[in-house]
Amino acid sequence: MLRKPDSIPSSDTVITDPALEPFFISRSTTGGFTLFERVIKGENDTEYIKTICYPSSFTFALKKAAEELLNTDKEFASIKEYVEEYKSIQTKITNIME
Repeated sequence: MLRKPDSIPSSDTVITDPALEPFFISRSTTGGFTLFERVIKGENDTEYIKTICYPSSFTFALKKAAEELLNTDKEFASIKEYVEEYKSIQTKITNIME
C-alpha cells in the first residue's frame, strides 16, 4: 500500500542513509520498527512511501533492507555474482554501524 511521506507521525524516529536508498527505517514511540521504500508514481512523479515490513529489531530491519536492495530490478548471470552483490551490500551496511 502506498501512502504520503508525511503520514509518518512526527514523533517517530526516521533513520535514513545513502547506503539504504531508496529504503529507510522508522521507529515508533512504542518501539516498533518499519522498513519503508520511497516510490515515485503517476504522471506528476508524486512521491509515496511503501511499507515493506515490520521487523522486530533494528538489526533485522537492516538485514531486510539489504535483501530488498539485492532483489530490486536486478538480473544476475550466476550464483557467484548474486552472492558477491549480497556481500557488497552487507559490507556497506556493516560499515555504517562501525
